[in-house]
Amino acid sequence: MPAKVLKRGWDAEGWRDTKAGMWAWLIQRAAAILLLVVIALHLMNPFRREVQAALLALALLHALLGVRSLLLDFGLPLRWHRALFVLALLLAAGIFAAVWTWRWY
Repeated sequence: MPAKVLKRGWDAEGWRDTKAGMWAWLIQRAAAILLLVVIALHLMNPFRREVQAALLALALLHALLGVRSLLLDFGLPLRWHRALFVLALLLAAGIFAAVWTWRWY
């Protein structure tokens, strides 16, 4: 019996049923690409607050989604996909807010 293969179209409705794991994967990959752009901008002008904020936010997001992937690779049950995804997003937002507000005092 052949293995089931997930086939998804690239139309606007193709992503409607995407699970949390796929969204985590897509967001982490987008954060990685955006990090490359922001690092280049940061090297050109390291004192712009917008670039610093983007660098911090993207690094946190990418790192925490990576930790989530590692935890799942080490054997956490698949039912934790959504909880770890939400936890990574909330931690990234919380750490960003704490660091960014503390930085200006």
